[in-house]
Amino acid sequence: MKKQIVSGIIILTFLFGCNINNDKPKTNKDNKALSIGTQQTIKSVILNEQRPIIISLPKGYDTSKASYPVLYLTDGLQNIWHVIGTLEVLTRTGSTPPMIVVGIKSTNRLRDFTFTTSKNNPGSGGGKKFLEFIQNELIPYVDSNYRTNAFRVLEGHSLGGLFAASTLMEKPDLFNAFIIMSPAMWWNGEELTKKAKPFFKTHPDLKKTIFFGIGTYESGTEYGMRKELKNFTDVLSENQPKNLRFERKEMEGEGHMSSVLLSNYYGLKFIFSDMQSPRSLFENYSDKKFLEHENYIMSKYGKSAKQSAEFYVGLASGLREEKRYSEAITVLKRSVEAYPFDVGLMNYLANTYEMNKNIEAAVSIYRKAIETSKKYNYNREEEFEKQVKRLLKTNIE
Repeated sequence: MKKQIVSGIIILTFLFGCNINNDKPKTNKDNKALSIGTQQTIKSVILNEQRPIIISLPKGYDTSKASYPVLYLTDGLQNIWHVIGTLEVLTRTGSTPPMIVVGIKSTNRLRDFTFTTSKNNPGSGGGKKFLEFIQNELIPYVDSNYRTNAFRVLEGHSLGGLFAASTLMEKPDLFNAFIIMSPAMWWNGEELTKKAKPFFKTHPDLKKTIFFGIGTYESGTEYGMRKELKNFTDVLSENQPKNLRFERKEMEGEGHMSSVLLSNYYGLKFIFSDMQSPRSLFENYSDKKFLEHENYIMSKYGKSAKQSAEFYVGLASGLREEKRYSEAITVLKRSVEAYPFDVGLMNYLANTYEMNKNIEAAVSIYRKAIETSKKYNYNREEEFEKQVKRLLKTNIE
């Protein structure tokens, strides 16, 4: 079915045009400000300070009952802008689930992101206390005020990356996944790398997903931050727990401050790569295996988790080519459930119902498409009404 699936993906653009994945609201002449989140302040007893955070909720949060994974982001004010933009694209295309993002604004990076003191860096060494704040004050606050599920990601850059890697070893059960970007593994003579071997050896059942990203312009390959990160990942590779997945990726032509955008992008895709259907499904499709995988990603990442519309259409196209219409309908019903605003998917589902000689179901889906087109101002009502009239006339005859 592989070639047929690929051909289905290619024809997707021609079938649906600009409507696919276009969740646009009704036209509104009122001017409204666009916002990526809200700033809040937590009074931290542990840190003895007012701690500013930024909460960004996924699209559709207010109208859904779903729970969502949470991405905790160090240096939140600096990084949340590009993180939210990347997440919007990856969520829309089914590469990541919708997520709540908690950006932790930095007040004293050297103090908060280092777990040990350094004689050359006065004021360092407050990382354990900062982690205690996250574990005992911030996470409970987020969990009690928002619909979160159990999956948590910690992301950090530079000293924040050092903090994320240190958190993995200090509190291995607190986060499920880590995006560690250009980490300052040089800290105190690469002490974290020296601690890595005994840690991973004594945690053989550690089940985590970790992405390490760094720019090729950050140092040479035999010295500096690139080499120090490789030293750490070499130790991890040699002592890798059986259930731990990790990847180290270098961003070609990117420096210390520019590599974060690509590291975040590839990190998110790697962490949530299990959302993509296994290749065995393409080679030996069954409704049971397809629905089992869909239920798996929704149970792990929340009911709003989904694969890309291109995937659903490509899979259904291959099944249609083989005249396996009822199975194509299973796939397309799921696609409409995942993308309830997409009249193009409804059109394809209705057409497949017709091919399966279920005229009543086809008419029902076209009527749903009419209402959806009205709701989102797609202006395709007339097109779908003609299909309804044609099908009803054919059914009578």
